[in-house]
Amino acid sequence: MPSPGLRRERWQPKLRAESGASPLLRSRVVRLLCFSCTGIIAALVQLGLLEALTESQWSPIWAEVAALVISTQVNFFLSYLFTWRDRRPRGWMPRILLGQWVAYQGTAALAATVNMSVFLLGRTDLHVLAASALGTAVAASINFVAGDRFVFRPRALVAVEPVKLEAAIDSDAKCA
Repeated sequence: MPSPGLRRERWQPKLRAESGASPLLRSRVVRLLCFSCTGIIAALVQLGLLEALTESQWSPIWAEVAALVISTQVNFFLSYLFTWRDRRPRGWMPRILLGQWVAYQGTAALAATVNMSVFLLGRTDLHVLAASALGTAVAASINFVAGDRFVFRPRALVAVEPVKLEAAIDSDAKCA
């Protein structure tokens, strides 16, 4: 039986920013520009779907929900690939990607609640697309802060040496 101190992962994610990414790539201005571009693409997906679904006689509320869910997934993958690319681990680490996706879904749920609230309040006085765009703009600030501080936060560059099971058992036997 492995000792409680053994870790399953051999390597923690390596932060690209600390391993050669340019300072310009990590600057707040460039990050905001990248965030804006990915957000605009996701917003256009959302608004396009909303328009198509409402033209297909969907209820505006259900059309907005469907458009928001799909555009949220588009936004995550664009953010992962583009906006926060310097914070991705090297190599394929599906566990890290899954963790970031789950964290993103949680923060997106909060932003979506704000987005939908603004949409519901705004659609009484605004065109359905204007109300949706306003909700998206308000939720964008939540998404940026959550992405920067929580979902795609920088991780330390720490290598964890693999431990041989036999050595751990021998060590435990000597302590007993």
